[in-house]
Amino acid sequence: MPTESAQELVVVHYHFRPGGVRRVLELLLPELAKSFKTITLIGGERPDADWSGPMRKQIPRLRFVTAPAFQYFEAGSPDRMREEIRAVLRREAGEEALIWAHNLALGRNMILSDELAAHSARTGTRLVSHHHDFWCDHRWARWPEMRAQGFRTLARTASAAFAAQGRVLHAGISSSDVRLLSRHMDCTVWLPNPAGGVARPGRPALARAKRWLQQELGDDAPVWIYPARFLRRKNFAEAILLARWLAPDAWLVTTGGVSSPGESAYARQLQGAARKARWRVRFGILARCGARSPAVPELLCAAESIVMTSIQEGFGFPYLEAAGLGCRLIARKLPAIQPDLEAFGIRLPGLYDEVLIPPGLFDAAAEIRRQRSLFLNWKTLLPGRCRSLAGTPDFLTGPAVPFSRLTLAAQLEVLAVPPRESLDACAAWNPKIETLPRVSRTEWSGAPLLSPQACANRFLHHIAAFPQQRPSALQTENTQQIIIQERLGQNFLFPLLMQP
Repeated sequence: MPTESAQELVVVHYHFRPGGVRRVLELLLPELAKSFKTITLIGGERPDADWSGPMRKQIPRLRFVTAPAFQYFEAGSPDRMREEIRAVLRREAGEEALIWAHNLALGRNMILSDELAAHSARTGTRLVSHHHDFWCDHRWARWPEMRAQGFRTLARTASAAFAAQGRVLHAGISSSDVRLLSRHMDCTVWLPNPAGGVARPGRPALARAKRWLQQELGDDAPVWIYPARFLRRKNFAEAILLARWLAPDAWLVTTGGVSSPGESAYARQLQGAARKARWRVRFGILARCGARSPAVPELLCAAESIVMTSIQEGFGFPYLEAAGLGCRLIARKLPAIQPDLEAFGIRLPGLYDEVLIPPGLFDAAAEIRRQRSLFLNWKTLLPGRCRSLAGTPDFLTGPAVPFSRLTLAAQLEVLAVPPRESLDACAAWNPKIETLPRVSRTEWSGAPLLSPQACANRFLHHIAAFPQQRPSALQTENTQQIIIQERLGQNFLFPLLMQP
């Protein structure tokens, strides 16, 4: 039970649309409701009734508050937004409340981050800042957005993003994030996302899912599924390449559509190439189907394989979901999340490091020119003080290069080569790649560490021992600087993340 009379839990997020944060709340709030008299969710837009209705039935004391100033900043008056945020916090988050805020360092509404920090500093209200992503982790388009909100220096941004002077507990979802946050802020703990609780669908549900896929795709060929929204960091072209190599008769489908204007150009280019070449690919299969479509777990279990080719993941929900459902997963091994997956006891036999491509499958000279130009233009998007920290890409040195380190233009050149021909050319560089479709299914009985009850208990344990020390402005600036330095290092530079 939380101490200091924290009987009110106030959850703050920009929105409650489908996604990682909403999934965390679905799993944790019913457990946390046992320890708080009231739970209030504050967001910038009204949640859909299909989600809020069942949540209210599960947690009768749950309240939803909608305040437009809490959503992503797009335009408007910063002063008016501050007034609205302050009024809502005065009304809904008194000294006895515990504020649980998500993604304050994302950069989408720095005014909200700043006001939450100021409210905590002024009133002593405890603030749990749960970090799922950081604006300076290859989201450099956030920099001009933050400047437009009035945060024109890195020091000012850090102060708001990491709650300088606030009575704050910083929580990271991965051990790698905690390592960075704790370098300069002792008020940092590891709060991994809860997972599990989804049973493998029964035979009738699987049969319905398979029939639905046949109707949508027009045949009964095997299906490889990529459970993701349309984002560049998902590196979809690599999933297409693997499917065309290893399951040429199968369909590759992705579940989500384009959810961000910044991803539209990438989506159009890849979708256009797929249509023109008539690849067996269907993007966003669930984006327009509504209630008549199967649930995602049913589709995952109905597919022959799940594929994940991301170049960046914050926590690895799809890896955990595939393991929990006992599905076959073919996926890139990501250094940032692999240690945690191993600690959770997940066996993932279908992991690979890179898909190596000899330059003869694309125009190497043109790609080098492209990447140099891209890199120089990308550096201009960085804050001035960060440009000297950016590592220099390899620009395709060596006899073979990772497919993930190519621009989309070069990736499409590789995909234009007949798959049998490109696989033969790459086989010597990827000796284990053809064994991936035959790997066993993932194994995970469900880590007790990630059960909703265990995660809720960990949350309550940390807030019961809430730190007294408040981070200084210098500590927050140094924390942000460490994240910037690591994420601008050569290992984190991918052309896909640099493309506008």
